[in-house]
Amino acid sequence: MVVATLSKEKFKEVTYLVESTLSGVQQNSKSNYYASFFDRDSIQQDSKTISCSGRGQTLLFSKDRRDLVLRHYRRGGFFGKLVKDSFFIFEKNAHRAFDEFKLLDYMLSKGLPVPKPVIAREIKGFFSVTQDIVIERLNGYKDLSYVISKRELTETEYTNIGKTISLFFKENILHTDLNIRNILINEEGRVAIIDFDKCFCTKLSKDMKISMINRLLRSFKKEITRDLTKKIYFNEINFKFLENNALL
Repeated sequence: MVVATLSKEKFKEVTYLVESTLSGVQQNSKSNYYASFFDRDSIQQDSKTISCSGRGQTLLFSKDRRDLVLRHYRRGGFFGKLVKDSFFIFEKNAHRAFDEFKLLDYMLSKGLPVPKPVIAREIKGFFSVTQDIVIERLNGYKDLSYVISKRELTETEYTNIGKTISLFFKENILHTDLNIRNILINEEGRVAIIDFDKCFCTKLSKDMKISMINRLLRSFKKEITRDLTKKIYFNEINFKFLENNALL
């Protein structure tokens, strides 16, 4: 996987991975400037900042006339209750922020519809790191969970979603959590995919592709049972348009 549009900058125990436009900042200003992207206290003072719930402690904010998303990496499961956001340097996924940044950058170079990574950070402890990433926000897009709470997806939209997924399959991108909250669509019907934490490139077999599509289908069905008082517009018959186009 070739990545050519980013650079790594280290300041004592803190290491940043930055897009090429940010790396042009004067050397004596870099440390403070990079750190400002992760200053949650300062960011949250802006009344326009939106805090999203979830494990990642996500903030939607604006900086330098760009709409951005800041996400802090946290653990899940039982172990996450004990060690919330530290990742041991010998773990397989010890560098999740940098890995996701590089994958996003690579996918953009292939013309895939994903958010642009801006800057990622690792703070090194004795045997562990904590991590954050900032990406550009995809304005004008809604995730599928929001859309199907308002209306049914059209056959054309299912088809476009399937065709978009097929582009990722052709580039051998394995999305480990393909679900309705990670697929976005705008009013023009354009589709984008987000949240590539712990995702990677590998030679995809047909079974692996089918497994990802089945995971997506389960997320549609799960949304129906999540809140029985809430109407969800989902027709499994139309999902075939998505599946057939994704697996072409």
